[in-house]
Amino acid sequence: MQEHPGPPGLLVDAIEDQRFEAVACPHLLSEVRKTLRKPYFRGRMSDGERESVIAALELAATMLADPTDSPALLRDPDDDYLVALARKSGAEAIVSGDKDLLDHPGLEPAAIDVRSACELLGLLD
Repeated sequence: MQEHPGPPGLLVDAIEDQRFEAVACPHLLSEVRKTLRKPYFRGRMSDGERESVIAALELAATMLADPTDSPALLRDPDDDYLVALARKSGAEAIVSGDKDLLDHPGLEPAAIDVRSACELLGLLD
């Protein structure tokens, strides 16, 4: 296990340690890859660290097929598959930094940010 500082790193470490069940699908992993290539992350993580995050998700997450029956719920319809994935898997929450998810009232399951997920899992001191 590689130690990653901050809430995102704590969550990655917890995924690697299988301290909770993370659920993903090929489309989600593709989006994570694209996001980690953006300048914000290139300046904060090495290529190896970014690949480590993807590898941890691929190895430790429960992989499901991409949802094909995503109900239209969010301002950004490209994110509706995340709600369908979470519902299909019985997830307790959707962990995201996406405002369309975080700001959607009454979303089931609820979307929470990384810090809130770490607090919920008891990963923060």
